[in-house]
Amino acid sequence: MRVVIVGGVAGGAATATRLRRLNEECEIVMYERGEYISFANCGLPYYIGGVIKDREGIIVVTEKEMRKKYNIDVKTKHEVVSIDRENKRVKVKNLNTGEEFEDSYDFLVLSPGANPAKPPIP
Repeated sequence: MRVVIVGGVAGGAATATRLRRLNEECEIVMYERGEYISFANCGLPYYIGGVIKDREGIIVVTEKEMRKKYNIDVKTKHEVVSIDRENKRVKVKNLNTGEEFEDSYDFLVLSPGANPAKPPIP
């Protein structure tokens, strides 16, 4: 069984780790368009306010840790640009190189997140 998860951070990362605990055999691939797959949202005000100086202070799990601890194939800076539900395929764009490729799945989980509203804070 091959599971493709679109999006990391809260929903995608939690789904991936829970799925791994339920099934050691399935192949899990997670595509995240951002740089990080898991960070403490509750810590963001402290980071913005300067209480937490280093961005790494709010990172919960790194891409490397997710691979090693949970055997999940994590691809950061990769955006799923289209889904072919009939053929169970996704088209993925590597945001570092611009390369596009297709990947197949048996099950697809969508957790793409959203773009934040950025207030004009001086």
